[in-house]
Amino acid sequence: MNAVIRQLLPSDINFMESMYTGIADDYIIRIFDRLCTGNNVLFGYFIHNQLVSTAGYTTFGPEFAMLGRLRSDIRYRGQGYSKRLIQYVLDQAFQAKELQWIGANTQADNVPAQKVLNRIHLEKQTAFYGCTAKRLDALLDMKPGWQEATQTETKKKLLHTYHISKNTFFPVECYYPFPSSPKLFQNDQIKSWRFFQQEGLFPLITKKDIKKETYLHAVYPYQDLFDRRGLWETIAAAQKDLQNQCPDEEVHIWIDIPASIINRLPENHPFELDSPWLLYGIDRDTWLKT
Repeated sequence: MNAVIRQLLPSDINFMESMYTGIADDYIIRIFDRLCTGNNVLFGYFIHNQLVSTAGYTTFGPEFAMLGRLRSDIRYRGQGYSKRLIQYVLDQAFQAKELQWIGANTQADNVPAQKVLNRIHLEKQTAFYGCTAKRLDALLDMKPGWQEATQTETKKKLLHTYHISKNTFFPVECYYPFPSSPKLFQNDQIKSWRFFQQEGLFPLITKKDIKKETYLHAVYPYQDLFDRRGLWETIAAAQKDLQNQCPDEEVHIWIDIPASIINRLPENHPFELDSPWLLYGIDRDTWLKT
């Protein structure tokens, strides 16, 4: 059998388009050139010059990467190609000596992907819902918003106190949560993110993200999410500010809610809910032992 695994280039778009994945309007095809350049790396498994499976990773800072873009041609499924490819991609990613942790984020109803991740020794880390809404009116009760922290050093201190030292999983972008670590947070990011706090309690962080839609991404991964007065008002005000900065875009809300408290959402909540996301991961030491 003529089998080859190689890194894909933007010029390989025709191979990607020739795959029968069963996915209508696959976003990978629309942004294929971006997934092959910059901090994105994409690999393909070829059988007799036919692309039968893809997988890749994206790096975040020097120590972290996220696997993804796992696709397979339905005509070649059940033959172990995806498992071999994702194992190859994992091993290739860890060739970067600074890389310390690699994750993969998949939805709970994607059982085939979970089986592949288990086979390459990634373990489940956490579960959450990526909740999106256009407006938060149903959650507002006119409580005062929180005080904003604007100094970079204050922001760094809040990150260290409430995320790094607490070992939270921090979503650097929508869909991309990682174990909190000093090297996960870059100075340019910290300066652009907004931090809000009330009475010295857990802080809220908001930031702009674009994942097809434009989002005000709110980060508050704590169990008292539904108990904090003024939280939703603060998020709604930040959404309004971002909307004013982006008059030609409709700004939506995105917040990652831990699966452990999702049942506490009020009945009239405004969020769109889909299958929960499961974060899998493996650190360098564990990978070296496998």
